[in-house]
Amino acid sequence: MNNYKILLAIFLHIVIIMFYISFVYSDSLIEIYPAKQTVLVKPQSKGYAVLQIQLPKKGYIYANPKGEGTGKATVAIAKASHPIVPGNTRYLPGTFYISPLDNKPVYIYKKQTSVCIPFQVNTTQEGTYSLSITVEALLCDDVSCTPVQKTITQTIRVDAKAPEFNKMVYDVFKEPKEITPTVNADSTSGDFTVIDVGSATPMNLLYGIIFGIIAGFLLNFMPCVLPVISLKLFSFVSYSNNDHSKIRIMGSLFTAGILTSFLVLSSLAAFAGYNWGELFQHHTFVIVMSSIIFALGLSFFGVYTFTIPYVPQLQSANVYLDSYFKGIIATLLATPCSGPFLGATLAWSLTQHPVIIFIIFINIGLGMSLPYLLLSFYPSLIRFIPKPGDWMITFEQIMGFLLIATSIYLLTLLDSGSLVKALWFLLLLSIAFWQWGRFGNITKQLMQRIVSFIVLILLIVGSATTLFTLQKNTSTDEISYTQFDWEAIASRKNSQIAMVVFTADWCPNCKFVEATALASQEVITFIQANSIQVYKADITTKNQQAENILQRLGSRSIPFVAIFPKGDNFSRPIILRDIYTAKDVLNALQKAIELSTQSELPQLLSIP
Repeated sequence: MNNYKILLAIFLHIVIIMFYISFVYSDSLIEIYPAKQTVLVKPQSKGYAVLQIQLPKKGYIYANPKGEGTGKATVAIAKASHPIVPGNTRYLPGTFYISPLDNKPVYIYKKQTSVCIPFQVNTTQEGTYSLSITVEALLCDDVSCTPVQKTITQTIRVDAKAPEFNKMVYDVFKEPKEITPTVNADSTSGDFTVIDVGSATPMNLLYGIIFGIIAGFLLNFMPCVLPVISLKLFSFVSYSNNDHSKIRIMGSLFTAGILTSFLVLSSLAAFAGYNWGELFQHHTFVIVMSSIIFALGLSFFGVYTFTIPYVPQLQSANVYLDSYFKGIIATLLATPCSGPFLGATLAWSLTQHPVIIFIIFINIGLGMSLPYLLLSFYPSLIRFIPKPGDWMITFEQIMGFLLIATSIYLLTLLDSGSLVKALWFLLLLSIAFWQWGRFGNITKQLMQRIVSFIVLILLIVGSATTLFTLQKNTSTDEISYTQFDWEAIASRKNSQIAMVVFTADWCPNCKFVEATALASQEVITFIQANSIQVYKADITTKNQQAENILQRLGSRSIPFVAIFPKGDNFSRPIILRDIYTAKDVLNALQKAIELSTQSELPQLLSIP
């Protein structure tokens, strides 16, 4: 019963966190509503709809135009069917403001503002119609900025008795070009209308939850997660003959560990702007993770046995805490991977309000933990796993080799100088855990165990000081790639097709597509024959320019490829997400060549 109370307390803790987040951010939402529930307009005449935007006390959004500083201009996009034809949205002038991000002037709206959407009625018949208006803004305060998107439906009533068009109110609003001149218009590309080669399924919260669960489930089969997942399966095998309630608690705690990690990752994404897998840009995180995995591998080889201090009231705490922390480690190892469905789901969720980000991340975590919940609450499924025996010793050692291999892979993310120091640290780490297993195991006297534990801590802390001067690795571009330079790409937009490959050393899926799809002789020949310039946007370390462009292209995860046609359709790049094939690359390149010979098209294109 006590174990169930502990489990219930953990899940209640997670639920409380979610409610707290919802409560905190409920007061920070923008309120957007029509100034009039129904707009009356005469047949065959002009009309306009006004939306009121109410802002939180400490928040502001960027005006349109926003000025030359960092930020995102507020936009309102109107759509309607015949006979309503919306025109260009009109805005109010913003308040001058110096952005703390770059000390450049911007214009903002505080407290409240309005937007005006003019439209033309092309019918002589009376009736009721609707105008769909989507407002996109960046809500900022002193701490962070949150993208906001909300769609409002405005009712329009065509009536011969409607009042005349009020030009006085209409003229208060201006089109952006009438408020201030465009600043440095030729130096940037503007907003992109991407052509996604993958699925064109429209995303909303329901789709996000469904695809999040599927993406989380598929993460279990990614190479990043396999070692720790094998550990968990080994635990199920070890306890398959035990009390089923114990197995259920272990599986539930493993799930709690996964959800805890996803709560942390969603917090970093919502409040600190971290992308999926971006933690591996930090050499300290890489070294800590490789050391933890290496230490677990040593335990599988019998160098030591990890034990928790004995407390009579918590005799079973060992296996339960083990399950919880394995769930945390499994999630952290999953972050370099971007499996099917994950890229599109993250790209959508990371542009939403923090509450939505938390919901999607939690569902990805639930999807990842789904197999273990099934094994936990339906123990009969464990019969398909071989029964415990001598084979488990061999299995455990094989898992140890997988863990060591994972640790080696993580160390390859460091430069040569840092790698040497990290290897020395692992050697001293091995000595520290060896002496703990030799002199600090549970068969020794209490004082000897305490001394051995103190030696363990001193060796780890003392050795870690050698890592303080480690520097991040700077990736060396391959011969066939040009280092990413957005200004160079934009300056040649009328003369050359540009292909940008977003990659990182901590992304195994990136290395896979580079070694298969991008290494295909057909792809290489096609690129050379058509004089396509290929750029590598390496985000192994912090690369703000590349990450900004990646976000503008609608993605926050890699692998990702963007192909920019030359000429009028430069702002309509063709994109490839996640795992793609050589055929996908060839189709995308061919589409870019076709767009390069056409004038700008009014509708979004997709590859069949």
